[in-house]
Amino acid sequence: MLDLSGVPLKEKLIFQPTCTVCGLVSGYTGTGSKTVLPAEARVKLDFRLVPDQDPHEIFNLLRAHLDEHGFSDIVMEGYTLEHPARTPLNNPLTRAVVNTVKDVYGMEPTIMPMSPGTGPMYILCQNLGIPAVSVGVGNFASNNHAPNENVIIEDYIQGIKHMAAIFEEFAKEA
Repeated sequence: MLDLSGVPLKEKLIFQPTCTVCGLVSGYTGTGSKTVLPAEARVKLDFRLVPDQDPHEIFNLLRAHLDEHGFSDIVMEGYTLEHPARTPLNNPLTRAVVNTVKDVYGMEPTIMPMSPGTGPMYILCQNLGIPAVSVGVGNFASNNHAPNENVIIEDYIQGIKHMAAIFEEFAKEA
């Protein structure tokens, strides 16, 4: 267990890859007790990659690691295998987003140079050279990705105003 907090913890979250155990299923999970050994187990993993990592290489490295430690019988399936993507902070689109935050929201933006999420941005950003940034609406009580995820109407309206300001500013920059 790492004893990190503050900036070092944020740097680790934003700039380093992760492996997340998203789910585990094995054995008897019904009501009551059963003393049986499970015939199979399943795990779903999610690897968040950083620039210059290849998802196919990471997949193959995991396969080699399992084989090396005696788990060659484990069947693996790759799903999205998305490459990481990043738009430079000095890109005109990025500048347009940053420049409009204060006008719309009345505060300085929080800039995260990379997002701990997955999406098909590599095809647009790196392959086609189209910039992409993530601008969201909501607040800490929005419960992102939870069953009760929500957006306050005023946050939604401010988000629309921000998008309009970004379009206007980006048109000047481009």
